Amino acid sequence: MTIALMCLHVVLITLDEHYFNKNRDHSRFEVLSVITDGLLFLIPILFATFVPYSEKWEILYKTLAALSMISIIKNELFYKGLDVKERLTHACLYVLHPIILFNFYESWQNNYFQTNTNFWMFQLLYVGLGIKTATYQVIYWNYIHERPSQIK
Repeated sequence: MTIALMCLHVVLITLDEHYFNKNRDHSRFEVLSVITDGLLFLIPILFATFVPYSEKWEILYKTLAALSMISIIKNELFYKGLDVKERLTHACLYVLHPIILFNFYESWQNNYFQTNTNFWMFQLLYVGLGIKTATYQVIYWNYIHERPSQIK
C-alpha cells in the first residue's frame, strides 16, 4: 500500500507541476514557497533514507516533518482562484504528505535498509524523483518561466 501511495504522490506532483502550475501566473512569493515546500519535504526523507536510526535523531526527524507539514498548510492562505481540479489535486497531496513522512519514519526506525531491501530501493527511487523535482523547480521557476512582466 505504501508503494502505491508513493506512486500516487509522484503522479499528483507531476500533474500539479507540469499541468496546473504552468497554466497560471505565480507571484514571486508563491514560487519561493513551492521550492521551500519541496525542500522541507525532501530533507526529512533524505534524513530517514541515509542517516542510521537512533532515538537522539528521532526528535530532529519529527521536528523536520512537522515543519514540512506546516509549510504546506500555509499555502492555503494565498492560493486564490484555483480551479476545482487543482484544488482537489492539492487536497490529495496534503493528505499524502504526512502519510509518506510517517512511512519513511517507520522504515527508518525499523531499519528497512537491512530488513526490507526492496522497499528501501523503492525509497531511493522516490528520493531520486524528489531531487529531480526540486532541481526542476529551482531551474524552471527561476530561469525558464517567463513572468508576465517579462513577456513583450
